[in-house]
Order: sequence, then C-alpha cells, then structure tokens
Amino acid sequence: MVKKSDLKKLNSIMQEGNEYKNLKEYNKAVEKYLEALTFVEEKVNDPNEREEETTNIKSQIDQIYSVNIIDIIETAKDFVDREDFKSAYNTYDEAVRIADKIVDKEMRDYEAKEINYLINKTKIDESLIQGLAAKEKKQLDKAISMLRDTLNAAKEFYMEDLEPETIKKIENAINETYSLKVDILIDKANNLKESKNLDSALETYAEALKLVDNYFESELKKKDKNNLENLANQILTERIKTSMDEGQKFYREDQFNEAVKQFEQAMQISKKLYDGDLKKSEIKKVNSVASEVLNPIYLEKLNPILTKGKELIVKENYEDNVNTVNEALTLFEKSLEISNFMADSLEKTEKVSEITNLIENTCKTRIKYIKEKSIQKIGQGDYERAVNDLYAAISVAKRMPIAEEDNEDLEDLKNTVNKVYLAQIEEVVQNGTNKLSDKEYDEAIKVFNRALEMTNKMYLTSEMEEEINRIKGLVYQAELKDLVDRGEMNEELQKYEKELEKLNKKMEYAKTIGDATRRFQEMEQIKKSIDEVFHSKIKLLVEQGVQLANNRKFDDSFKNFEAAITINESIESPEYKNRIAIKYEYKMKLIEKAQLEIEDQKYDTAIDDCNKALELDSTFLDAYFYIGVIHHKKHDYETAINYFKKSIDLNPKFAKSWNHMGLSYEKLDQYDVAINSYKKAGEFEPYYALAHYNLANAYKHENQFDNAIKSYKKATEIDPDYAEAFLFMGATYFDKNEYYPAIELFERAIELQPVLGKDLDNLLTSFKTNVKNIAETLSKKFLDK
Repeated sequence: MVKKSDLKKLNSIMQEGNEYKNLKEYNKAVEKYLEALTFVEEKVNDPNEREEETTNIKSQIDQIYSVNIIDIIETAKDFVDREDFKSAYNTYDEAVRIADKIVDKEMRDYEAKEINYLINKTKIDESLIQGLAAKEKKQLDKAISMLRDTLNAAKEFYMEDLEPETIKKIENAINETYSLKVDILIDKANNLKESKNLDSALETYAEALKLVDNYFESELKKKDKNNLENLANQILTERIKTSMDEGQKFYREDQFNEAVKQFEQAMQISKKLYDGDLKKSEIKKVNSVASEVLNPIYLEKLNPILTKGKELIVKENYEDNVNTVNEALTLFEKSLEISNFMADSLEKTEKVSEITNLIENTCKTRIKYIKEKSIQKIGQGDYERAVNDLYAAISVAKRMPIAEEDNEDLEDLKNTVNKVYLAQIEEVVQNGTNKLSDKEYDEAIKVFNRALEMTNKMYLTSEMEEEINRIKGLVYQAELKDLVDRGEMNEELQKYEKELEKLNKKMEYAKTIGDATRRFQEMEQIKKSIDEVFHSKIKLLVEQGVQLANNRKFDDSFKNFEAAITINESIESPEYKNRIAIKYEYKMKLIEKAQLEIEDQKYDTAIDDCNKALELDSTFLDAYFYIGVIHHKKHDYETAINYFKKSIDLNPKFAKSWNHMGLSYEKLDQYDVAINSYKKAGEFEPYYALAHYNLANAYKHENQFDNAIKSYKKATEIDPDYAEAFLFMGATYFDKNEYYPAIELFERAIELQPVLGKDLDNLLTSFKTNVKNIAETLSKKFLDK
C-alpha cells in the first residue's frame, strides 16, 4: 500500500504537471510527470501498484506530447497560410521529434502518419503556389509544366482519399494558364486578319484550338473553343461569299469553266467550317446555287465513263476475268468520285446510289466466283492456294463503297480465311496434345508456340482471340503439368509467397521516399513485380484446379479458381491482368460437373452450377443450353424452350439448342415448330446426325413419309452405324406398304445393334416366310393359268 503522505506528494506533483500543461508549457509539464514517475518507482513497493501508476503516468506524458503536437501543427499551418514554407517544414520537423518520444506505439505511429501526411500536403501546396507564381510572371510554359507535375503528385498523394477541391483547383489553374496562351494567339491571328493574311490567321486559330484540347473539361474550355471556332468561321464565311459572288458573275457572263471553279471552291470552303448551324446553313446555301451550274457539267463528264463500265459487266462470265473486273471497278470508282463533287440534290443522291450499287454487285459477283474456287481447293487440302484466292477476294471486297465494319462480305471472307488457318492450326495443336499426353512437355510447348505463331496470320476476331486463349491455356497446362509431375507445385507456391513478402516490404519502404517522382516510379516498379508473381501464382492455382476437377474433386477445384480470380482482381499491370483464362477454365469445369449431375438426376444442383457459370460469363451458351436440357428432363418444356432461345439469341447458329428446342416443342405437340427447329440445326451444322434423325422422326409423326425417309438417309450417310435411324427408316417404308426395303433396313439395324431385334426377330422371320409363301402361291397360280 502507498502511504498517505506519499500519495499526497504524488498528487501534488501531478497537479503541477497539469497546470503547466494547461498553460501550454509542455516541457515543464513533462518534467513534472517524469518527476512523478521517479517518485513512484522509489516509493511504491507493490509491483502491481507500481506498474499501474507507471503506466498511467506514461500515458499522461504521451497525451502531453500529443497536445503539444497539435499546437505545433497549428503553428505550421499558419506558416503555410503565410506561404512561409521553410518555417512550416522546420515546425513539422519539430513535431516529428516530439512524436518519436511517445511510448505507446499505436499513438506514436498515428501521430507520425498524420505529420507525414501534412508535410506531403504542404509540398503540394508549395508546388501549386510556385506554379501560380510562374503564371503571374507570364512564364506560361514553365507554369504549365510545374502545375502538371503538381497535379500528378496530388493524384498520387490523395489516391483513394481524393480531395476533389484540391484537384479541381490545380486543373483550373492549368486551364487558366493555357487560356492566357490562347489569348496571345488570338491577338496574333486578329492582327494577321486585319493585314489580310487570312491563311496565316486561320492556321493560328487552329493552333489555338489545339491548345484548348489540352484543357480539362470546364466552362472555360467550352467558351474558348466556341470563341475560336466563331472567329475562324467568320473568315471562312467571307471567303465563301466572295467565291459565290465570283461564280455567279462568271455564270452570267457564260464563262462556265471559271464559274465551276468558284462554286467548287465555295463548296470546299463550306466543308471546312466548324460544325454547327452556321455550317449547315452555308452548305445548304452553296448547294442550292451550285447544283444548277455544277451538276449538268459533272454528269456530262461521268456518264460516258459509267456507260463504258456497264458494257464490261454485261459480258458473259465477266467475273472469270480479273482484268475485266478491275477495269469495270476502276471506271465505276472514277464515276463515283466525280459524282461526289456534285452539289447536294436529289439528282446527286440517285446517281451516287446507282454507281454504288454497280460497284457492290460487281464485287459480289467476283467474290462469289473466287470463293467457290477456294472452297474446292480447301476440299482438296490445298490450303495455301485456297487462302491466296480468299485474299484476292478480300482485295475485291475492300473496293466496295462500304465502311469495313459494315461490310458483311468482307467479314465473311475474313472468317473463311480464319477457318482455313484454324484447320491447319488444329493439326499442329493435335500434335502438341499428343506430346502432352506422352508427357513430352518441352516438345509440346514448342509445338503449341508454333501454333500460336500461326494465329498471327489470322484476322482479329472473337474467334481468333478464343483460339489464342485456348492455345495459351495448353502452353501453361504443359508448363504446370511439368511442375506437378516433378512434385514441385506446393514448393513453387511457397516460393511465390516468400517473394511477395519481400516485395511488400520493399513497397513499405518505397512509400517513405521523400521525392514524389522517385517514390511514384519505385512504387510502380514494385507493383509490376508483385503482379508478375501474382500471375505465376494464378497459373499454378488454375492448373491445380483443372487437375482436381478432372479427378472429380470439384469443391477443392473451385476454391482454387476463386482464389485465382481474387488474385487477378488485385493485379493492375495490363500485361499480367486477365492473361490467364481463369473464368474460362472455371466455367468449363462447372459445366462438366453439371453434366455429371444431370446423369445422376441432381437437377437443382446442376442448375446452380450452370447459373454460377453464367455469373462468370453471361454469354456462355452451354450454360443456357444445359439449363434448358434440365428443364426438358423435368418436363417443364416451356421453360426449357426459353433457355434454348436465350442461347440462340446469343448465337443464332447454335445448332445444339435448335435441336433440343425441337424436342421440347414435340412434347408440346407443336410438330410444325419442332420441324423448323430441327431444320435450323441441320442448316447450321450440316453433319449433325442427331438433328437429321430428330427431323425424320417429326416428319414420320406427321405422316410426311418421303421427307422422313430423306432425313433418315441423311443421318445414316453422316453416321453409317446409326442403328435407330435404319430401324425407323424401315418403319417408315413399312408405313408406306413398301415391305422389302423395310425388311432390309430392319435387318441392317439389328446387325448394327442386336438388342433392337429382341422383339422383332420372330416377327420378321414370320413375316418373310408369309411373304415368301404368298409369292410362291401367286407364282404357281400364274403358271397354272
């Protein structure tokens, strides 16, 4: 126990400390608390009481330091307000020294962080003041450079704690500085205009507009841009008037060639006007006058050229001759070029439309001819010559007067080229896959990389990207299977964890670098290195996920994919983010699991897996397809049809959904719709035996026997071992009372699948015997006639 006298003495010392603290004499207050600390250590014998009192006093001292820091920071802020940055930094340094004395680590770290934040904020304020000072001195380029550096530092500093007002203030300062430069150029352009140097004036206005493009979005930007465009338009409008007046004068004097030149010049100038109502008005005014003069002259020029082109394409089989086609197209293109110079009018619209149609039809005819030749070469396996033909067709398609993104013929040809390359690539990939199966990993990787190089020849389409992702997936599978086979996967993951730990420590250090530019560069480099490690870790997680799923350990597999997705989301570098097809592998394994669940009639779980796959990829056709299959199996045919339609909306050529939708329509007794669905499936996938078989069954049900037989034959041509197709084709002949072909088909079906003869063998034997007896009896009667 503490003696009363000692307790009284301790309270007295503490009271003195508090009084000094209230008077803001912090050093004296701390001295008193330290004296109290010494007193406790000497006078309090009980260890627990001593520890309690000591902790309390140290906490009081920390609070004094904290209050002292608050006062020092206020002083520093006053220096900042007076733009005395040197004194402000010295004051902050004093606050840092006091913060270092705080015993409680959490409080000490908090105070240090706050002070460091204020120091960096002050640096930004100082940089802004310096930029504004340069602006006031009319050192405009220097000011812009300084202010942009300030803006970059501010964005990096505030990051997620972005202060819109500070950022906006800097952006406005940059805009105002650019605006001063623009004002100088406007004065220069106005002087050039007054001295009749109009070309230079226009160039100077254009130069000023380029500066305005550098503004941040603001009312000032809109105002300066609008002002400059109006100034330039004033000059252009005066030029248009001059040309129009001259043109009309020459026209009245019957000097048609000179009149044409002036009207053409007026039209060209009107197109240079900046967009707006004035431009529309001037173009309309010019066209209304010029069309009467210019259009007859242009028509006189282009009609003979157009006629010559038409004569070429009426020749029989003209599309066979590349020279004839090129000559015709050149003539049409020249005609189109002339027609485009015509003043806007109904006459011009009709002529341009006529020529455009001629070019399109000529191109389409030549393309069709070339494409048919290339398809023959593909069938012969002569891929190189087939591709050369297709490239020739692409050259023709590019001559069509349609934007490439709207040119369906061009797109179709590119897709055909891609399909040829895909056929070649598939042969190479199959070779690599075989080597992968044989565990020749290094060789497999070389083969897959060769296949990747071949994709460089393909046109950039979603199909190409899909193929590249598939091959890349095979490359990293080979790399990771090699690791797994060597038993190094867990070891590799641990290695990446250690590497990340080192990089995170480096990042903590980088954040303390004083120079903003150097700090930014260092942090960016470390982020990139972290992303690289994340990328490698994702590869391992995905491969492990694939292998676990292959072993039907789906829960563990999906945890790996989820972990990989989480890591990928934290990657910032474009060269590493989304490079691995995590979601692709994940969704494929979800569908594999769903298929197994459908077999086991675990329909609700299978639907959950399909929906999860759709969360990963809302355009995943197979997910919609299998949900449709499940609802069909649950006899919910309307819902099944809705899901099949969803997949078809995404890909109208998705044959599987067309086929299965037909089955659902059959269950609803809507055989006419079912037949159309099966036809679509066969149209989009000609070698889809099941679709032709289902179509035949639907025809048979509707007593369209000839159509049914035709479809059964198609199914058996595609799959010569299709026993059920032979069986029901025989049944259809039987329906037609054509017994001999029916019996032959029944026998063929039973030969392929003996189980089908279980109920038919005896009946067929009896039937054949009866037919034979009837034939013999009739033959005898005929002979005895």
